[in-house]
Amino acid sequence: MTKHAYLIIAHGEEPVLSVLLEMLDDERNDVYLHVDRKSEALYRRMTSFRMQRASLFVLENRIAVYWGHLSQVKVEYLLFRTAYSHKTDYAYFHLLSGVDLPIKSQDKIHHFFDARRGAEFVEFWNTKAHQRDLNRKISRYHFFQKYKKESSGWQHAVTTFVRNFLLALQKATGFHRKQEVEFRKGSNWVSVTADFVRYMLDHEDWVIRRFNRTLCPDEIFLQTLLWNSPFRKNLYMGGKEGQGSAREIDWHRGSPYVWRQEDIENLQASNAMFARKFSSKDMAVVEAVRQAAH
Repeated sequence: MTKHAYLIIAHGEEPVLSVLLEMLDDERNDVYLHVDRKSEALYRRMTSFRMQRASLFVLENRIAVYWGHLSQVKVEYLLFRTAYSHKTDYAYFHLLSGVDLPIKSQDKIHHFFDARRGAEFVEFWNTKAHQRDLNRKISRYHFFQKYKKESSGWQHAVTTFVRNFLLALQKATGFHRKQEVEFRKGSNWVSVTADFVRYMLDHEDWVIRRFNRTLCPDEIFLQTLLWNSPFRKNLYMGGKEGQGSAREIDWHRGSPYVWRQEDIENLQASNAMFARKFSSKDMAVVEAVRQAAH
């Protein structure tokens, strides 16, 4: 029996997260759940969540995760390392957020990945606008990133001033960080093989060192590792935007767009296996996806 590991990063939206876990409840799946250290109530409730057929591992060693910060990379590494250390021969490791859902049945998902065994499902963003954004994020040091969206009042004001001043100083002096490899960018929600996970783990020290004080490193580190590795030749659909990750994500109508009930037919017609993202404010679409993927 081919087994898959699902790695889930969650910080809220418990109704959607519960449906996601129920939809992954299959004997062919092991589920590894990280709940943000700042979400203590959700963590306590998830420790009592029970799956009937899949094995659920709720990580006790938790990280406080901040937008655009290295903590995003650290939590991904924690999940990949924990799942890989279980020594189970997983065919694929799927990284999902707690507001993602499968949009196909478990039989169809396993058949899809079995038929493409060895491919790496990673998306790359290659437009000129994305390239400019990538250069902005990797070429200079970004300080106090963890406070950008999490704090308020005097702390937010002070860290914002210092962060912007240090960026302006780097620009004025023409400072650029060393770019020792070809950096690439894309969605951080991926499905990758055990061989690539081993490669990621072998390069963890370099990733943490190089991507410290990089803006939004979770959108860059994995794509950069893969692009500069032998696994590049295994990219599904060449890693194309909107196709490479086997995920239905709409970046044109939102950041990303939150699926609604009127989108159900489009989701059902999609060739993707998963979709991002959903909200507990519209559980009708969540229930419709659950029923359609049954």
